Amino acid sequence: MSDDIQAALREMARSIGALESQVSGFASQWRDQDQKASFGRRDLHQKIDALRSDMQTLEGQVRAAISDIALMKPTVEAVEAAKLQAEGAVTAVRWTSRAGYWLAVAVTLGAGWVLSNWLNIKVSLR
Repeated sequence: MSDDIQAALREMARSIGALESQVSGFASQWRDQDQKASFGRRDLHQKIDALRSDMQTLEGQVRAAISDIALMKPTVEAVEAAKLQAEGAVTAVRWTSRAGYWLAVAVTLGAGWVLSNWLNIKVSLR
């Protein structure tokens, strides 16, 4: 029985050694996974911090642009109004010059009619 007990103890020692080896492997694997997860979380936090910084920079630029646009708006509106006035003036000048042309034609034709109907002009060829 002593040999049987010794064999059983050796078998138990081998089983315990195998279990110890498996537990050691699992522990090593868990450490590696935990370390990789820590690196991944660190990288994620760094990326989020960089994104936050970029967003703050962008927010400042947008606020500055809005301020600049607000300052430029009255000038732009004044320039647009002046442009419309200039276009209106050009149109008025065109109409006035056309009206003046037609008025001159009408006056000339009217004077010709008056001269031909009211004045008796006799041309004698001697």
